[in-house]
Amino acid sequence: MRMTALTVLLFAGALVAQPPAARPLAPTAVSFAKPNAVLGEVCAELSKAAGVPIEVPPNLLKAKCGVTFKAAPFWEALDSAARAADARVVLSNGGRTVALAPRGKARDVSATSGAFRVVAQSVTGRALLELGTTVHEVQMLVHWEPRVRVYRIDTAPKVTEATDANGVKLEAATGGGEVLPTDATSELRVRLSGLTRGSERIKALAGTFKVVAAEQLVALDFDASAKLPAKDERGGLTAVLKRFEKKDDLWEVAIDVTYPEGQPTFQSFQGEWWLRDNRLVLRDPTGKAHVLGDFEVPSPDFRPLSVVYRFKEDKAAGLVNPTAKGWRAVYETPGPLREVTVPFELKDVPLP
Repeated sequence: MRMTALTVLLFAGALVAQPPAARPLAPTAVSFAKPNAVLGEVCAELSKAAGVPIEVPPNLLKAKCGVTFKAAPFWEALDSAARAADARVVLSNGGRTVALAPRGKARDVSATSGAFRVVAQSVTGRALLELGTTVHEVQMLVHWEPRVRVYRIDTAPKVTEATDANGVKLEAATGGGEVLPTDATSELRVRLSGLTRGSERIKALAGTFKVVAAEQLVALDFDASAKLPAKDERGGLTAVLKRFEKKDDLWEVAIDVTYPEGQPTFQSFQGEWWLRDNRLVLRDPTGKAHVLGDFEVPSPDFRPLSVVYRFKEDKAAGLVNPTAKGWRAVYETPGPLREVTVPFELKDVPLP
């Protein structure tokens, strides 16, 4: 991917205030009505409905589950099925693949919220001898349905409630930053003070964190041999294929994409975070895909976003005259971005 010097202006400036989203990033709703089913059957249906691979080891495939769902959020349904079979959820492949494992001695605590799931992974206590106090850090993992593309997420939540088993209110440190998650997971950390040997456990830890994300990627489809300009509208976006021509030994494809009003903005150094998911796929008459990832944004004007791809023909790969009959140009880009606040509440988190 190439970006001109002007490109960074597209995302320049601090995040501006946006009106609240009409709804949070919605979870995939799943249903399962077969009573007395085993875990393998339930997970197969959940995987099919959500498009998320779920690996179940042989020793758990026939585990009695006996749960049913009706339009339940995916993570909530999966957690329920795992608990019923005395299993736990394990992530792999950067959160894009889910597996179930015997629960054993694991004591992880989780909470679901829309398309997101938060898991308490560890609690570490430290005695600050110079200050004469003790602090505990709770490390959490937040992950989401892989179809959701997250481009910015808080590293520390805003804590709204923290109490121990005795009802004593705990104090949470403030502050934190933002990161770009390269996978479908990210870490959250909370530093608590007020816990003692008599606290027994963290009875409740609730709060919120912010994310900027797209519900999914949108594929805007064009007949590469059609008369230009050509337009496609889907997923809340409008795209215009303006130019598809050969100049000397290079083909040049120019596309304009218009996004809805009120999109979140990024600081200049964050521009590539969002642009990473933009690509052009040329499909020949046989359906073979030729993926183009080298592009530039020659203008800082975001209304619309103008993207230019350049490439050479590759006879060995079959990439020749992509404007001939039967060729299609598919531009993949994130759907409309949303800035949302995700709530969570963890209960009965064990202490070391």
